[in-house]
Amino acid sequence: MPIPVFTKTTLFLLVCLLLAGYFVYTASSGTVRQRQQNEDHEAALAEIENLQSRRDHLLAVYDYVVSDAYVEQAARRELGYIRAGETAFVVLSPPPPSDQDLSGEWWERLFPK
Repeated sequence: MPIPVFTKTTLFLLVCLLLAGYFVYTASSGTVRQRQQNEDHEAALAEIENLQSRRDHLLAVYDYVVSDAYVEQAARRELGYIRAGETAFVVLSPPPPSDQDLSGEWWERLFPK
């Protein structure tokens, strides 16, 4: 069986085909990489927007906590302070029945099976 001999034209076409394949591969991998970078960029922008809205909320909470209105509310709720002329009252609920089983989680007691 004779060994095939490559001519210069055949070698040139083979090299051109290999180079074309390399360039197609490089271009497609660059496109895929660019698409991934765009997705990462969009995700980072969304996270930045989320963090900025969370920061704005926390700043609003901080502004409220350091205000006199919050101090007054906390003093009334936790310490029972009242202003002059106000009447304090406490709402009492009836005691739970003594035969009621208080084991388990609160939602299991609230919604029995």
